[in-house]
Amino acid sequence: MTFTNPLLEAWKNGKTTLGGWCTLPGSLAAEIIGRQELDYVCIDQQHGMIDDSTAFPMLQGITAAGGIGIVRVRWNEPAAIMSALDAGAFGVVVPMIETPEDAAAAVRACRYPPRGQRSYGPIRVRDVFDSTDPDVLDNVACIVMLETAEALERLDEIVSVPGVDGIYIGPSDLALALGEKPGTTSPVLEEAIGKIVDSCRKHGVAVGIHTGSGDVARGYRERGFDFVTVFSDAGLLAWAVRQQLDAALAGAAPAAGDAPTVY
Repeated sequence: MTFTNPLLEAWKNGKTTLGGWCTLPGSLAAEIIGRQELDYVCIDQQHGMIDDSTAFPMLQGITAAGGIGIVRVRWNEPAAIMSALDAGAFGVVVPMIETPEDAAAAVRACRYPPRGQRSYGPIRVRDVFDSTDPDVLDNVACIVMLETAEALERLDEIVSVPGVDGIYIGPSDLALALGEKPGTTSPVLEEAIGKIVDSCRKHGVAVGIHTGSGDVARGYRERGFDFVTVFSDAGLLAWAVRQQLDAALAGAAPAAGDAPTVY
């Protein structure tokens, strides 16, 4: 086996990986984001405006830029997971996992028999991973999201499912599950996040979280999270437009370090 998945290797070696999040359709924007020295770029098919016919060229754009593409699938459906992996994703993020059975189903969709039920048809991934060997193609990251009250109740059972490589915290849905609003900094949300982190550390599973800005992402990086999403493209675009418009209306040019580098 010559192929090594950079995400799995980084987590195994204790490195924090930083990523970007694509919700807007289009391979050019994905390619531009992929050139910014991120450790991963995630194509969001759950809440993003991205269907399969668009996701695949976006993966191509990320690869062309030298980036690592992963996909958040719409739901815990084997067909969606297998399609993303056959297209050359280095991993999948599977939302709304509530039980160990849910997590086991996601793992099965990521692995070939006898470890799982992934159907063999490596169309693009054979070129991305430079192999048709199922043992090599199995080297993908199965990342499941914990974001509901039931998931918290069965936390250790889910995290300890064999084949789960990472747990991704969705703070907005988790906040709603706890009776709070998205964006809250409530102690109850922080307590839940802490419990998830502790469980992941106990079971040797990577833990990651979604954020919308570098300042927030830095805090989680400093806390030792294994992977942290720094921004979402739609939010970043809206922020940049607002910032530049505010500067124009104020009659002053923005400071040199204010605008994000996107080229």
